[in-house]
Amino acid sequence: MMIVDLVKRLITFVKIKSNHLSCVLGASYIGLDVKIVNRGQIVFGENVIIRPSTGLYTNPGIMLSIGSNTEIGNHSTIAAHHKVIIENGVLTGPHVFIADYNHEYRDVDKPVWEQGEFAQENSHIIIGEGSWLGTNVVVVGKVRIGKHCVIGANSVVTKDIPDYSVAAGIPAKVIKRYDFEKEEWVRVK
Repeated sequence: MMIVDLVKRLITFVKIKSNHLSCVLGASYIGLDVKIVNRGQIVFGENVIIRPSTGLYTNPGIMLSIGSNTEIGNHSTIAAHHKVIIENGVLTGPHVFIADYNHEYRDVDKPVWEQGEFAQENSHIIIGEGSWLGTNVVVVGKVRIGKHCVIGANSVVTKDIPDYSVAAGIPAKVIKRYDFEKEEWVRVK
């Protein structure tokens, strides 16, 4: 078991140094086959786990911040065109896609791949502290997911989700909110 831990720490150390990441050494884990295209700034808090086969992408001058005690599931993609902030204690399932932009498509005389990317002005994504994004969740555009939210598996989030909410669907809609007076999760009508 010690050899496995040593190999994990060595892989993480090499990835951190070779990609100029800002994080606390020894406290985080970056899995095998994690692709990092760091043209901007990627910042990790303490005890960040990036599971294998995940991609992290930033543009020049752009920040991607992943807070302490956060875990990103296998085969996920996080891409920042302006800014993506994942606060402390966030958990994501596998195959999660987070991007603050989309592909341009409005010129019908050109294929989509030739049109580049489109992002709203000051577009950014913030995922609040203590939230959980289930398997295959997509978060795209200018979106804020509040703190302690649950986003159901296979949901597509294109609009803000308030604090203490459960959201699901395509597009994701709030289906439950935490009622502090009743001290329970209450279905939204």
